[in-house]
Amino acid sequence: MKITTDQLIATIRAGIAGRNALTDTLRNTNALRLFNGKPDGLAGIVLERFGDTLIVQYHEDRQHVGITQLHEAISVSRDDLNVSAVYLKQFVRDRAADADAVHNLHHESEPWIGSAAPEEFAITENGIQLLIRPYDGYSVGLFLDHRDNRATIRSRAAGKHVLNLYAYTCGFSVAAAAGDATQITSVDISPRYLDWGRRNFSANQLDVEAHRFIKSDAEEFLARARRQDRDYDLIVIDPPTFARLRRPKRTFKLDDQLEALIAAAVERLRPAGQLLFATNQRSINMKRIDAALHNADRSRRVKKIERPPLPADFAGDPDYSKTVIAHYD
Repeated sequence: MKITTDQLIATIRAGIAGRNALTDTLRNTNALRLFNGKPDGLAGIVLERFGDTLIVQYHEDRQHVGITQLHEAISVSRDDLNVSAVYLKQFVRDRAADADAVHNLHHESEPWIGSAAPEEFAITENGIQLLIRPYDGYSVGLFLDHRDNRATIRSRAAGKHVLNLYAYTCGFSVAAAAGDATQITSVDISPRYLDWGRRNFSANQLDVEAHRFIKSDAEEFLARARRQDRDYDLIVIDPPTFARLRRPKRTFKLDDQLEALIAAAVERLRPAGQLLFATNQRSINMKRIDAALHNADRSRRVKKIERPPLPADFAGDPDYSKTVIAHYD
């Protein structure tokens, strides 16, 4: 059902107001989700603030608000948002239909609203500096739903060898290094994201050379680690739901490879090790994840499984992303 612009503005302002108490409790943090789509009363609209830059996600197939109407509502609400630049990430129904236009939109330095933000800048999360690129594609380089998980890894990393698979821009790795991990191995298929990760280390005056950044598919890396008898105290797995790999040419589908991936990782886990697994694939439920963790190695006992909730700014959609932390004997 269509809503008026006034109703849209009121709904957005109510969502923002609901984050005020959270903003007060987030010490040394200036990045959070201000509006969370359907749980905040408007499916298909997500607002995330990174410093003084706002990222607006507009999912065409989930809501009944026009782009022009949304632009007006965000413009009117800028004082409440406390941002100087607004960038639009438009998730169209058919990306292939106008791929060039969609690509250009998400790589345009000129903002949707306001004055241009730097190409790259640091936000603060629990005192850690993490680099953001607001017009570098659909994602800016950091997933805010893992804010609390990164803090957990930081609190448990001291003296440990940490493996971060599907490391992306190495947010978990930076958190582990800030928590005095002995060594962190960050694995990702993209050299570009690993370079981004190195810059994240440097932004926090962390010794890049003390840690390993490995360009590799996670499956291939775990197979090599097995041959080389490398193991770890703490393993983080936050895989994509789907990916196409060029060399060797194949596809990765988490739904097909969940159990094998977890089993290969558990095999590399030292005694008394911990494994954090997270996914935003809604078709994979907690029951299946728990079974995969318990069946990964029948010779080892799962002593405890934690199920951390999403951060408060993601409240209302518990299935948006699922995280488990398994403790093995």
